[in-house]
Amino acid sequence: MFDVDHVSFSVKELDKSIEFYEVFGFEVIKRYESDTKDLRLVLMKSKSNMYIDLFNYTNPKDIPNSALNLETDLPVIGTKHMGLRVKDIEAAKDFVLEKNLATEITINEGRLGRKYFFVQDPNGILIEIIEEKCQSIE
Repeated sequence: MFDVDHVSFSVKELDKSIEFYEVFGFEVIKRYESDTKDLRLVLMKSKSNMYIDLFNYTNPKDIPNSALNLETDLPVIGTKHMGLRVKDIEAAKDFVLEKNLATEITINEGRLGRKYFFVQDPNGILIEIIEEKCQSIE
């Protein structure tokens, strides 16, 4: 009955954020600007029909320092990150490094047996790149 439709992020620099998510295959499908010009909103869509809303306010509040690091962010109640599923984690690592989206990547194996790594978008938001295969939950 239910399926994931979208994830929303508030971002500081809209154009840099759009460029970042375009690298992962998202494309801009709609733009909106409020009558008062204090909010710009961009809707992006992936080839698999996942959507991202990017909210850009003229007076944004900075991301808390605790949200910049997985170990300090996970214990805090609230949304943690977005995960992008890939077939080949090593190929994804090479892609991210080639695109200069990270300077160093460590691939980890999660508690459920899936390999993953994290990158940060231009706003410091954590994005998980995770391999789709998992023997323990399939």
